[in-house]
Amino acid sequence: MPVAERVVRWWRERPDATAFRLPGHRIGYGELAERAAAVAAGLRPRRPGRPLLAIDVGNSPAFAELVVGGTAGDGACAVLDPAWPPARTAEVLRRLRPDLVVTSRPVETDAPVLVVGDSYEDWLDGLRGVDPARELAPGDPGSTFLIGFTSGTSGLPKAFSRARGTWRASLAHARDVFGVGPDDHILAPGPLSHGLGLYALVEALHEGAAFATLPRFDAGAVRAGLGSVTRLVVVPTMLRGLHRELAAAPGPYPGVTAIVSSGAKLDPATLARARAFFPHAHVHEYYGASELSFVTVRHTPPDAGADGDPDAVGLPFPGVELEVRDPEGRAVPTGTPGEVHVRGPLVSSGYVWGDDGQAFRTDGEWATVGDHGWLDDAGGLHLVGRAGSMVITGGHNVYPGEVEEALRRLDGVEDAVVVGRPDEYLGSVLVAVVTGPGAFDLTQAEVLRRSADHLPRHKVPRRVYAAREWPLTRSGKTARARIEEWIDHGDSRLVQLPA
Repeated sequence: MPVAERVVRWWRERPDATAFRLPGHRIGYGELAERAAAVAAGLRPRRPGRPLLAIDVGNSPAFAELVVGGTAGDGACAVLDPAWPPARTAEVLRRLRPDLVVTSRPVETDAPVLVVGDSYEDWLDGLRGVDPARELAPGDPGSTFLIGFTSGTSGLPKAFSRARGTWRASLAHARDVFGVGPDDHILAPGPLSHGLGLYALVEALHEGAAFATLPRFDAGAVRAGLGSVTRLVVVPTMLRGLHRELAAAPGPYPGVTAIVSSGAKLDPATLARARAFFPHAHVHEYYGASELSFVTVRHTPPDAGADGDPDAVGLPFPGVELEVRDPEGRAVPTGTPGEVHVRGPLVSSGYVWGDDGQAFRTDGEWATVGDHGWLDDAGGLHLVGRAGSMVITGGHNVYPGEVEEALRRLDGVEDAVVVGRPDEYLGSVLVAVVTGPGAFDLTQAEVLRRSADHLPRHKVPRRVYAAREWPLTRSGKTARARIEEWIDHGDSRLVQLPA
């Protein structure tokens, strides 16, 4: 793994320091290294050189040792989502053909299976006592250490592979870019099977910091643990849930000195509340994709003024180059929208399966996932949407993302989804769904009036619904496909705003 040798370093230098924590469970760097070394020793004979471990344990006490041990040397791990239905898990395992599956639930597979809390502990006990320095050796930078999965609401997720060198290149900048250090106590309360949480864990182990998570996101549990936390790693929806929990609790929380957010753009209202509750926190937002890794980073220091540019996603991550291209593949001038292309050492090796030639495309050293945006004079990236999501309404090209960002700026609105739907006159009409404490107080006319400062009239949705509930994926992102189904089926969870 990109951090196996770093875990060995902390095993030697600070074995008693906390490495990984869950409620009721704590493991120090010394014990973590010893248990991870046992995992590595047990895997090596199964496929000499490059064994593949499938991890299906969720946010469990065994997660960190499985990831470190499974990716030691040139080993690789595939981190499965425990929320997948059994049939999807079975198909993923059939395609992966792993050398070992460690799971917390019954699975259908021809591969050998160990169950955490049962046969896994017996297996590990028989391997304890091996030398971490020997077993947790670094691997070839070009070898695969991770098979990840794109998030999806249905069907088989795409599987992509990532070489060690890509994460080593990003981890080399962890302290400079995000400011993480060995004295940090990091809380990432989301699922570790998703990129945000997994990378946060690896980054913490790389720097020798203390990493904590929860069995599942729980705003009350996050609030209860804030007294010992210096860094929060969250998606915006988690911050909004936490804000509701903190509204009735004493604050602020000056001990939190950093917030790392990704998965969606932080809307101005959520950012403002975060800065009120955590006045000493430096907010780091990053834009990226599973296939691209980090693309840009945006920093908001505690003393920064309000920023009126909601589509700005920051400057390129160190070593990353950006180019915006027109439909013919030609670079466009500064300020001109187009398809965002990325070049640098962080890009993944591509898909193991599921490559449709659209979601992730390469052109020599350049790669794109189809996002559209433009570059400003300082080299900062501004996103406007994804090519496939563009709506043509009344002859105008509209990216739903820019409309969603404008709607999130309205008082009382926390999140928004905008889609195009067929219309006899306009070709397509923009339809929006909003949520937040003031969503049901809005009218269509009020949305039009209050959006005038941010949107031309043709980009204001013709129909707006307030949502009685807001569906989320397990990673905390908005479940857009479900909201679209609600729109199409006239679901009672949506209430159309009056004129």
